[in-house]
Amino acid sequence: MFLSMILTFFICACLLGLFFAPFPYWPTYFRLWKCVLFEKGTFVSKRRQARFLLGAALRAPLWTAFWYLDELLFPQYRQREIKPVFIIGQPRCGTTFLHRTLARDGQNFFAMRHLEWRYPFICVHKLIALFGLEKRLGEASYWPKSDAGELAAKMHSNRLMDWEEDGIFFEENFLHHFFIYLRFPYPGLLPDIDAFPTLPADVQEKMLVAHRKALQKVAYLRGVQHPLYLSKEVTSHNKIPALLRLYPEARFIVVVRESSHFMPSLMALVRMSTWSKTGKDPLTLPGWHDSFVSRMREDSRRLVETCERTIPAERQLRVAAEDVIKRPSVSITTIYRALGLLVPGEVTAGLKDLDRGQATRDRGYQYDPFSPDGFDEYDAFVRKNNAQFRAKVVGRAEEALVE
Repeated sequence: MFLSMILTFFICACLLGLFFAPFPYWPTYFRLWKCVLFEKGTFVSKRRQARFLLGAALRAPLWTAFWYLDELLFPQYRQREIKPVFIIGQPRCGTTFLHRTLARDGQNFFAMRHLEWRYPFICVHKLIALFGLEKRLGEASYWPKSDAGELAAKMHSNRLMDWEEDGIFFEENFLHHFFIYLRFPYPGLLPDIDAFPTLPADVQEKMLVAHRKALQKVAYLRGVQHPLYLSKEVTSHNKIPALLRLYPEARFIVVVRESSHFMPSLMALVRMSTWSKTGKDPLTLPGWHDSFVSRMREDSRRLVETCERTIPAERQLRVAAEDVIKRPSVSITTIYRALGLLVPGEVTAGLKDLDRGQATRDRGYQYDPFSPDGFDEYDAFVRKNNAQFRAKVVGRAEEALVE
């Protein structure tokens, strides 16, 4: 009788936890199950996908408890003001390098680590600190131990204590982001899990408010008072109008690079990432290549439209990716000036070392070059902005470095 009562209480608690769960977004969750059950795929990939989805459902009641425990024990976290600077543009444009370099400046910025996106709970990080688990968890690699995983790690190093982009939060918690496609590479699924503006207005608000709360919690944990939040989100430009409504004073660093340069590198990374997570080379999947290229073509078009029509000109700085990659000192000095910030002495001292490091860098991997069709408007936008950046900005930045 006693055991029956305990079991009943446990089941009721789990059901309540699922009902009040802050995430995932359940319609997408069940859409993913539909693909696993009814779409074609290998046994290995479907087993991994099912395990991922079962894990998300089993964790949801516990995540609910942690989420509301934070509200009960640490309500003061909500007083932290978030003033974001969004690094946007296409992937494989030096944005990770730029984001992680700027994030080292804790005087002016604060950024989120992968571990913090994965566990956006104050009480969880208090427990991690209490038991001294930061180093052990932080050294864990995001990538699976496989040939594909090792190659993906060379293309994009990612340990759980690395500074990471906002997409991790939407992927791992809400299961609604382009990154989910790398775990569930079903071509027909891509529009459903990446179409943020088509979600109901209350769902969009719920996601972005949860995202802001995650930022406030980390700011509270670190004792952050005034530094700017340094965001990186280079695969969800369709969120920008909603982000502007939530953060009307937000500023944007737009990093641009021609499609013939970023697309081959991105194709290689996405292929290895998908292969490492599913055990299947996605290039062998019918329709995968075309659906991916089509999606990036549309996202590139959207980026141009967003920069030209949505983000106020005075609140965006467009930076040439080649300068980020080859001469980061110029881009970093320019960014500090645009944000009205002084470059800290320790940052200034390391700028020339950054340039030398990038000049001698061996990326450790190769990829096949190609020039995708349909990116003409985007490439023209890149060329125009690169010329403007170098003509109007680079000279002043180099003078500042000499000074």
